[in-house]
Amino acid sequence: MAHVMRIMGGSGDTKLIWDVDKKDEVQAARDTFDKLTTKGYKAFAVKKGGAQGEMITKFDPDLEKIILAAPISGG
Repeated sequence: MAHVMRIMGGSGDTKLIWDVDKKDEVQAARDTFDKLTTKGYKAFAVKKGGAQGEMITKFDPDLEKIILAAPISGG
C-alpha cells in the first residue's frame, strides 16, 4: 500500500510517496517530515475517507496520508 505526504507550500502542492516495506523510502519521508516541521510546517494525519484528522509532531510511516502546511507569515 502506498502512503502519501502532501506538502502545501509556496511552490504549490508536492506529493511524496513511500512504501512501508522499503526502508529507503520511509527514511526519505521521515527526513522530509523532520526537515519541514523544524522549519515551522504543521503536520496533520488524515483519517480514512478524508475525514478531518489531528495535528501530529512525529512521523509515523504507517499513516496513509499526511498533510504538511507551510507556516503563514504576515505582518
